[in-house]
Amino acid sequence: MDFVKCGLLIFTLIVPDSALACGDADTRLSKCRLEGLDILDGYNLNERPKNNDSFHTVVNASINVRNILGVDEKAQIISLETTLRFYWYDKRITPKKEYLEGGDFMGNYTSLHPCVAEKIWMPDIFIDQAKNIRTPQYFQKTASVRVYENSLIRYSSRLNFDVACNMDFHLYPADIQNCQIKFESFGNQAYQMKLNWLPGSNSLIVNNNITLAQFEYRVKLLNEYSTDYYDTSYPGLIMNVILTRQLGYHIVQTFIPSALFVVLAWFSLFIPSEAIPGRVGMVMTTMLTLIAMFASVRNNVPPVSYCSTLDIWMLFCILFVFSTILEFIIVTTLNKYGQKEISGHFEKACIICIPILFIVFIIIYSSVLHQLNIHQRNYHINDMKQ
Repeated sequence: MDFVKCGLLIFTLIVPDSALACGDADTRLSKCRLEGLDILDGYNLNERPKNNDSFHTVVNASINVRNILGVDEKAQIISLETTLRFYWYDKRITPKKEYLEGGDFMGNYTSLHPCVAEKIWMPDIFIDQAKNIRTPQYFQKTASVRVYENSLIRYSSRLNFDVACNMDFHLYPADIQNCQIKFESFGNQAYQMKLNWLPGSNSLIVNNNITLAQFEYRVKLLNEYSTDYYDTSYPGLIMNVILTRQLGYHIVQTFIPSALFVVLAWFSLFIPSEAIPGRVGMVMTTMLTLIAMFASVRNNVPPVSYCSTLDIWMLFCILFVFSTILEFIIVTTLNKYGQKEISGHFEKACIICIPILFIVFIIIYSSVLHQLNIHQRNYHINDMKQ
């Protein structure tokens, strides 16, 4: 009897959960049904739709850049929050008139559950060089399927993704980075599928409230392209995100402090050469502080093998500070051998020449950096107009 009671107890505990699970499955199946559509007999979701006697399957795309979540310069990654939409015609599928429930600039449509995408032909688009793709959702996947009365199908999905961005730091911190985000077909070749951005202003929508700590941004869609780094050619689309760095942070945090340290080292020339501990301590402290600042600034960018414009600035600042140490050694040596008059003239010449040379360096450096930055801006502007 105890065995029977235990069996009945287990049965009563299991049955409700099973019924609930079956109910959830039934609900999902009901959402994925295609009763709102007229589908041609013999429809095969593995067969590309061919319309207007064209062998190509034309797929148009549009994108809504909702946010730029971050720019990781060391990892050379940009993170975006987007809504990506694809449009294509499939004459084998038409919505029933009684199910048409909405309309937009494309026409009247019926909305379907995103799981319907598993039962119809879908373009095999992927994001090239994406390191992570996230789909923000609460209860259901943030996607939708629309079928218009003219057999146009729209698939829309919210995507957050991290994608590689090849960066060039030669002009850092006055650099402009061009992040190319490529959407490509994985299996359909260029002669089978044609990808285009949606004609008109609806192809790109950018949130004007996006703010970045160190960058200004511009977004540009490029015309269709075909890959040339595979054995076969695959169609694709490119979205360029142009990031222009703002100099304000580095002017306050790097350029002004390092220039002040050079001036501080120059002030040490007014200390009598006989005060060896004070003069050496002042210059060496300045030198070590500049080197520490240089190392800290370099931590913000990846360890590249070439010199950036900021490296040139910091190296010249260290060189000017080193020149005050060298001046002290020469003056001390001349005094040691009784050449006080020569050492006095030499010290006065250094007091005049060092600040003049540093001012000349600042003028040349800033003008060259400005010209290079203008050249780079014009290059990207012309590239975006093409």
